Amino acid sequence: MKKRRPSLLRNVGHGANDLYWFILPSLLPVILERYDLKYIGAGGILAAYLGAIGLFSFVLGKISDTVSRRKLMGIGFLVASGFFMLSTATDVLAVFVSCVLVAGIGVSSFHPAIYASIEDTTVEKHGTVYGMFEFWGSVAVFGMFVLHGFLFRETGWKTILLVTSVPGLAVGSLFLRYGAPFDTQARHEVPTKPSEPPAAVFSGLHFVLLLLVVAFRFLGLIAVINFTPTYLVREIEVSKSVASWTTGVYFLGGLVFTPIAGKLCDRWGAFRVLLVTTGLAAPFVFLVGIPSPLWALILYLLPIGACYYGVGPATDILIARLGSRMGRGEAFGWMVSVISVAFALSPLIFGAVADSTGLTVAMRIFSLPLLVSFLLLLLLWRMHEKNEKDSAV
Repeated sequence: MKKRRPSLLRNVGHGANDLYWFILPSLLPVILERYDLKYIGAGGILAAYLGAIGLFSFVLGKISDTVSRRKLMGIGFLVASGFFMLSTATDVLAVFVSCVLVAGIGVSSFHPAIYASIEDTTVEKHGTVYGMFEFWGSVAVFGMFVLHGFLFRETGWKTILLVTSVPGLAVGSLFLRYGAPFDTQARHEVPTKPSEPPAAVFSGLHFVLLLLVVAFRFLGLIAVINFTPTYLVREIEVSKSVASWTTGVYFLGGLVFTPIAGKLCDRWGAFRVLLVTTGLAAPFVFLVGIPSPLWALILYLLPIGACYYGVGPATDILIARLGSRMGRGEAFGWMVSVISVAFALSPLIFGAVADSTGLTVAMRIFSLPLLVSFLLLLLLWRMHEKNEKDSAV
């Protein structure tokens, strides 16, 4: 049990942290009504929150290379949960948003530090390890949407927000009590080996191009995921409970496919898995924007969720490889920052487009960034193949 405790804690921590990323989208239909907001206003709240996560992910990721990672993550969980709980004590929109922004700073501490810790302590089968790590994130968010579906019938949104904040308090306390191998010093004690062949030497251009792939991918996906509950309530005319349960299908897809994707990374290589999961996302997102019965939408949401979380292990492996010239916390800090900025801009842009064109057309439009992401990835893959051939000569 002692040997398994670090992996158990990091996986449970990932689940608790991912709740924070999707807690506001789950409540968005209610927040729109409560504060009488337009779509762009709701998107602005999400943008501000995720922008705070993005800015501080880079800062705290760089700091995580020099300070105690477990303390950084533990304090982050307590800050996030504490300020989400405080946000329920007010009816003033400005105060609510201020609390949410501070909570975002706490949320930002986890991913860069834990990804760096995984790289520092994993000797082999990186894809399998990352697959299980991403798996527990999808499990937690799927469970959250299912739970919210029941709670919407029984209680108000502030109570739901309070309940969803509780796991972070417990996980934060555990990180503060438990030490190695999360602390920075541990990375000098465990030998590592690259998760891609030694011939795959990359320049800074490759790293930047991969970040662009990540940015466009999340720019398209996150808008659709964030506004799916609102889309289902307002366009498909289902109840808030059914909308929450249906949105959970995204994460059910991730729950099922992500461990498989991790194993495939170890067998086929990260690039191949990334190409497949990125290429499949765009057509399914486009289909979501075509008015369909609920059962058909569920069939579209399942593979989108598989692509959303299934891409995680491959991306994590390539970020570690392409960013090997910088500190691991810094490299993953860049990744989480780019993801967070895409998370932030995506709902803001989507809200503006939806106010002009309607939700269904906006859904279809946001399949385009996914297509751009796939084309950029093809370019990066060709550069990678050429680099390998040159290195073999």
